[in-house]
Amino acid sequence: MQSFSTFSLGSVLLVSIEEDIEDREIRRLQDQVSEQVSEGRIDGVVLDLQGLEVMDSYFAEKLAELAAMLKLLQAKVVVAGLSVPVVMTLLDFDITLPGLDFALDAEQALFHLQCRRQED
Repeated sequence: MQSFSTFSLGSVLLVSIEEDIEDREIRRLQDQVSEQVSEGRIDGVVLDLQGLEVMDSYFAEKLAELAAMLKLLQAKVVVAGLSVPVVMTLLDFDITLPGLDFALDAEQALFHLQCRRQED
Protein backbone atom coordinates (compact mmCIF):
# COMPACT_ATOMS: atom_id res chain seq x y z
CA MET A 1 0.00 0.00 0.00
CA GLN A 2 1.13 3.49 -0.88
CA SER A 3 1.78 5.79 2.08
CA PHE A 4 0.41 8.85 0.28
CA SER A 5 -2.59 9.75 -1.85
CA THR A 6 -3.40 12.59 -4.21
CA PHE A 7 -6.72 14.32 -4.84
CA SER A 8 -7.40 16.89 -7.53
CA LEU A 9 -9.54 19.78 -6.31
CA GLY A 10 -9.93 21.81 -9.47
CA SER A 11 -6.63 23.61 -10.01
CA VAL A 12 -5.23 22.43 -6.66
CA LEU A 13 -3.64 19.07 -5.95
CA LEU A 14 -4.02 17.83 -2.38
CA VAL A 15 -1.29 15.38 -1.42
CA SER A 16 -1.92 13.55 1.82
CA ILE A 17 0.82 11.63 3.62
CA GLU A 18 -1.09 9.08 5.68
CA GLU A 19 1.85 7.53 7.55
CA ASP A 20 5.59 7.74 7.87
CA ILE A 21 6.98 7.44 4.37
CA GLU A 22 9.87 5.22 3.36
CA ASP A 23 12.74 6.53 1.23
CA ARG A 24 11.67 4.66 -1.92
CA GLU A 25 8.14 6.06 -1.58
CA ILE A 26 9.51 9.60 -1.43
CA ARG A 27 10.86 9.30 -4.97
CA ARG A 28 7.52 7.92 -6.14
CA LEU A 29 5.80 10.87 -4.44
CA GLN A 30 8.06 13.34 -6.26
CA ASP A 31 7.49 11.65 -9.62
CA GLN A 32 3.71 11.32 -9.28
CA VAL A 33 3.10 14.84 -8.02
CA SER A 34 5.37 16.54 -10.55
CA GLU A 35 3.80 14.48 -13.35
CA GLN A 36 0.25 15.40 -12.29
CA VAL A 37 1.16 19.08 -12.09
CA SER A 38 2.85 19.08 -15.50
CA GLU A 39 -0.04 17.20 -17.17
CA GLY A 40 -2.98 19.07 -15.71
CA ARG A 41 -4.18 22.51 -14.94
CA ILE A 42 -2.73 22.39 -11.45
CA ASP A 43 -1.29 25.67 -10.16
CA GLY A 44 -1.29 24.90 -6.45
CA VAL A 45 -0.24 21.94 -4.31
CA VAL A 46 -1.12 21.32 -0.69
CA LEU A 47 1.16 18.81 1.03
CA ASP A 48 -0.84 17.60 4.02
CA LEU A 49 1.65 16.04 6.43
CA GLN A 50 -0.79 15.55 9.31
CA GLY A 51 -0.21 11.78 9.29
CA LEU A 52 3.56 12.18 9.50
CA GLU A 53 5.02 11.42 12.91
CA VAL A 54 8.72 11.78 12.03
CA MET A 55 10.59 13.86 9.48
CA ASP A 56 14.26 13.16 8.97
CA SER A 57 16.77 15.26 7.06
CA TYR A 58 16.45 13.06 3.94
CA PHE A 59 12.69 13.57 3.73
CA ALA A 60 13.09 17.30 4.39
CA GLU A 61 15.65 17.53 1.57
CA LYS A 62 13.36 15.66 -0.83
CA LEU A 63 10.44 17.86 0.18
CA ALA A 64 12.52 20.96 -0.65
CA GLU A 65 13.46 19.37 -4.01
CA LEU A 66 9.79 18.71 -4.75
CA ALA A 67 8.95 22.33 -3.96
CA ALA A 68 11.71 23.52 -6.31
CA MET A 69 10.43 21.23 -9.10
CA LEU A 70 6.86 22.44 -8.65
CA LYS A 71 7.97 26.06 -8.62
CA LEU A 72 9.64 25.49 -12.02
CA LEU A 73 6.31 24.04 -13.19
CA GLN A 74 4.60 27.26 -12.02
CA ALA A 75 2.77 25.69 -9.07
CA LYS A 76 2.65 27.18 -5.60
CA VAL A 77 3.23 24.82 -2.67
CA VAL A 78 1.85 24.97 0.87
CA VAL A 79 2.77 22.45 3.56
CA ALA A 80 -0.01 21.78 6.05
CA GLY A 81 -0.50 19.79 9.21
CA LEU A 82 2.99 19.63 10.72
CA SER A 83 2.80 18.20 14.21
CA VAL A 84 4.61 19.76 17.15
CA PRO A 85 7.10 16.84 17.41
CA VAL A 86 7.97 17.20 13.70
CA VAL A 87 8.45 20.96 14.08
CA MET A 88 10.62 20.41 17.17
CA THR A 89 12.77 17.88 15.28
CA LEU A 90 13.22 20.27 12.38
CA LEU A 91 14.29 23.02 14.77
CA ASP A 92 16.55 20.76 16.87
CA PHE A 93 18.46 19.59 13.81
CA ASP A 94 18.43 23.02 12.14
CA ILE A 95 16.60 21.66 9.09
CA THR A 96 15.16 24.36 6.88
CA LEU A 97 12.60 24.01 4.13
CA PRO A 98 13.27 26.91 1.75
CA GLY A 99 10.70 27.90 -0.81
CA LEU A 100 7.75 26.50 1.12
CA ASP A 101 4.77 28.21 2.71
CA PHE A 102 3.10 26.65 5.74
CA ALA A 103 -0.43 26.34 7.12
CA LEU A 104 -1.89 24.71 10.21
CA ASP A 105 -4.25 22.48 8.22
CA ALA A 106 -5.39 21.72 4.69
CA GLU A 107 -8.31 24.16 4.87
CA GLN A 108 -6.00 27.03 5.80
CA ALA A 109 -3.58 25.94 3.05
CA LEU A 110 -6.36 26.08 0.44
CA PHE A 111 -7.32 29.55 1.67
CA HIS A 112 -3.67 30.62 1.45
CA LEU A 113 -3.44 29.44 -2.18
CA GLN A 114 -6.67 31.25 -3.03
CA CYS A 115 -5.31 34.50 -1.54
CA ARG A 116 -2.04 34.15 -3.46
CA ARG A 117 -3.98 33.67 -6.72
CA GLN A 118 -5.85 36.91 -6.11
CA GLU A 119 -2.54 38.74 -5.50
CA ASP A 120 -1.07 37.54 -8.82
